[in-house]
Amino acid sequence: MSNLNTTHDQLAARWKVLQQRWQAVRAQWDDAVARRFQQEFWQEYERVLPATLQELQKLAEVVAQARRNVR
Repeated sequence: MSNLNTTHDQLAARWKVLQQRWQAVRAQWDDAVARRFQQEFWQEYERVLPATLQELQKLAEVVAQARRNVR
């Protein structure tokens, strides 16, 4: 497995844990500060992280293909 695949898998696993923890926190924390955090930060994470994971996977595929072409 390439470093990019390892990085992708680690990031995906940590993102899943973070999402689960955020859901648990939000179940207990529901005030203006929580809503502001969600709007200012969390929504951006939800937008960026899946796209980052997708692009990281594409990059890993390109690197793998380049390695096969060199051999």
